[in-house]
Amino acid sequence: MMDYHTHTPGPHGGYLCAVTREDWPRIAAAEGMQPCFGIHPWHAHLADPAQVAFELDEWLTRFPAAGVGETGLDASPAHKPTLDAQRLLLHIHLGAAFRHDRMAHLHGVHAWPELLSTLRERARQNTLPRILLHAWNGSHELAREFLALGAIFSVGLRELSHPKAHERYARIPADKLFPESDDHPEHWARTLALLSLMRGLPTP
Repeated sequence: MMDYHTHTPGPHGGYLCAVTREDWPRIAAAEGMQPCFGIHPWHAHLADPAQVAFELDEWLTRFPAAGVGETGLDASPAHKPTLDAQRLLLHIHLGAAFRHDRMAHLHGVHAWPELLSTLRERARQNTLPRILLHAWNGSHELAREFLALGAIFSVGLRELSHPKAHERYARIPADKLFPESDDHPEHWARTLALLSLMRGLPTP
């Protein structure tokens, strides 16, 4: 199975997500991976929104198989002061993903409810792209609301090792929940094993 959200190229392939604008050439050149162009919310306040909007459209046109991301919102204490910049870039990313019919990889820390509200509003306006919620750790009730918007989810070893992992993930349909390595390719085999165990499948 491929990696649904990573920042490090791996032999199993998957979605290789950028963190900063400087990542984009490296992401695009990685063999066997599907590039995703974006600016992580941690770096949103350092970006020029107009430049990001122009260049993101340009890169998505050049790479027809590319996705969008990583983007999203992070309201943790360290990053809450930059939320306005994060929100602006999130809309730029979602708009580009919709126009180019690509999937957007969303980061959400202390911000899933706001992200849900943002996506619902786009759904009402018929401008909602395909979305993947990476490192998903929300409640079943929230998951159900995102599923109604067509979302899929990816989880890694950290999420699957949580004491509430079974409660969070067992009721998400198997075709909507996928493995990720994020920044830890060394955790890939263990991630697959835990996800299979939770689903009652043979351990790979």
